Amino acid sequence: MEGLVCREYCPGDTADVLEVRNPIFGPLSEEDWDRYWPRMTAGMAYLDGEVVGAIPLDQRDFVLAPQLSVPVAFEHAVGVKEEYRSRGIGTAIIEAAREFMADRCDLLMVYRGAERSAGYRFYQKSGHRDLLCLSPVRWDSSAGLSSDAQRVDIEVLYDHEDDILRAYNSTYPLCGGHAPRRRGYWRAALGGQIFVAVPGEILFYRYPSDGEITAYGIFKIRKRDSDAPLEILEIASSSGTEGAREVLQAAGLEAHRRNTVVTDYVSAHHPYRYLYRELGFVEEERNLMIMGQVINPQRLFQRVCRFPQLVADLKINVWTPTKDYVLFEGPEAIREVTLEAKDAIIERLLTRRLDVMSAFRHDLLTIRNGDEGIAGRLAEALPFSPWCHHHLDWI
Repeated sequence: MEGLVCREYCPGDTADVLEVRNPIFGPLSEEDWDRYWPRMTAGMAYLDGEVVGAIPLDQRDFVLAPQLSVPVAFEHAVGVKEEYRSRGIGTAIIEAAREFMADRCDLLMVYRGAERSAGYRFYQKSGHRDLLCLSPVRWDSSAGLSSDAQRVDIEVLYDHEDDILRAYNSTYPLCGGHAPRRRGYWRAALGGQIFVAVPGEILFYRYPSDGEITAYGIFKIRKRDSDAPLEILEIASSSGTEGAREVLQAAGLEAHRRNTVVTDYVSAHHPYRYLYRELGFVEEERNLMIMGQVINPQRLFQRVCRFPQLVADLKINVWTPTKDYVLFEGPEAIREVTLEAKDAIIERLLTRRLDVMSAFRHDLLTIRNGDEGIAGRLAEALPFSPWCHHHLDWI
């Protein structure tokens, strides 16, 4: 589009980004925006000098597989002024973001629902692919519950982070799909911009009521919604399902007292999915995805490849309906193969979200000049990683 300039946000652009954002997503002050920079940047669009679009980008680390975190940027509060929509401006901002974020991030990512909506199709068109599909669950709990878990101030969490980390790592040792947990994470997450933009009451439950915390749950009730549910932001237990059950039952009692329901989002590999069902949670139609697109596939391949020696003798090319490129050339390369697949399959391969042997055997991934032996080596070098989402990460 003639006269359209897309570039990265600069500190002097705060008024411009909020001019686009706030009419669509609600008020956020310049002070609240500025205090999250430079972690929070944005792609900006100007048409003949007038700001017409903005896509905020939250830079963070993201776990693709156990002990494997990569830098990513999550898009959120994506906005184009109403009179300029459907003119390719949002797509142009994302194209620019791929360029100016390339030295800092391996993926652009977004939390997105409503697969049949125009918004979802926009992300598909701009190169994003589904990496995780989540189903919402709801629990209309009863008054007959009992629990030995105790609600305490959130400062208790911050004072017992070693216990919290132990419980978390015991529950999710094999899962990716989330921000890495470390000391200081929870205070930073609960102080994040999303909790300013979407304020709520935070509830923290611990189990048992004294001594080492072996199970905990973090919950939120949004302040602006009169019928807001009690959202599970994160729950974990180092004492198996017993501790998690106590925390959930305490939350169920609180939800019943407030005449609301308890909600969460679950994937196929969520460790408490069957506990939820046992307690009476009802799974509903899936409506939340983690979508992503790889910015630098060559760099990401070298980060996610678990056993580089298995492909050291290969030159690996990629062919999709939209692109061709050399993905990797091993130091001892004597054989050249080409991975042929739809873009979505390659994105999953590079994010450790693909069962390579299954994809090969079902013709979703073909290997030109390769065979089942090559597929097996790739499967071992890039093993599938189950993902589990925590709504504490959502933005």
